[in-house]
Amino acid sequence: MQKTTHFHNPTWPLTGLALIVLLISQNACINHQKLVNFDQGLPFDSLETPISSRSLRIQHDDLLAISVQSQTADPKITAPFTSVPALASGGVGGTTTTAPLYLVDINGQINMPLTGNIPVAGLTTQEARDTITEHLSRFLKSPIVNVRVSNFRFSVLGEVNRAGTYSVGYESVNLLEALGQAGDLTKYGNRENILVIRQTDGKRRYGRVNLHQRDVFNSPYFYIEQGDVIYVEPLPAKVGDTADGTSKVLDWALPIVSVVGLIVTLFNLGGN
Repeated sequence: MQKTTHFHNPTWPLTGLALIVLLISQNACINHQKLVNFDQGLPFDSLETPISSRSLRIQHDDLLAISVQSQTADPKITAPFTSVPALASGGVGGTTTTAPLYLVDINGQINMPLTGNIPVAGLTTQEARDTITEHLSRFLKSPIVNVRVSNFRFSVLGEVNRAGTYSVGYESVNLLEALGQAGDLTKYGNRENILVIRQTDGKRRYGRVNLHQRDVFNSPYFYIEQGDVIYVEPLPAKVGDTADGTSKVLDWALPIVSVVGLIVTLFNLGGN
């Protein structure tokens, strides 16, 4: 009776494993186009649009730094509006001066010396300056008022390098500047669907921003408002945190599998 010889190649399991690892590594790669901003739409060299930054509107819980100067000679009257001393940043360099701070209450008002309650919610800082000047003119001679929101803050969460809440000393902040404060997106950040959560007038609103689109600058959510929360969602799970861990394993697993397969192949050839 003729014996049937079954040929068994021990390298096939290793070769198959190497192919599987290779396929996984290919799936874990991120397309270069997903990492590029402003790559969709009309070329920039054909665009010319006016810059239309949005004026910041004062909300309740805002902290306003209000400085007042006046030609009134009586120091007892002007004393409440005098800038107060404060430690310099880090306590280095002695002291500096800062304008008195006024909290906008739940009713949208601030309580100032002499004038009492002044409604400011919903106004820009320029409009608030004019309103406060009008109220103070009854008590001070030629008052000069400056108003600034001292606690302008926003939060950036998700796939960024430094998630957190940030405060800035100026009023006009756009989405790119906010993401820059957070160290920009990670390689797993989804640029096509950035969520902006905004609370104004007692309502919560949601906006989506696509950084691939060149007309992103026209989005009503391009300029950040007080208290905005910016969430950068991750790309699909295969290139999320799991894929990141897989990539680290692949860095050493694929060479080992290849070397072992080569050794087994050479051993079989030598045995034949």
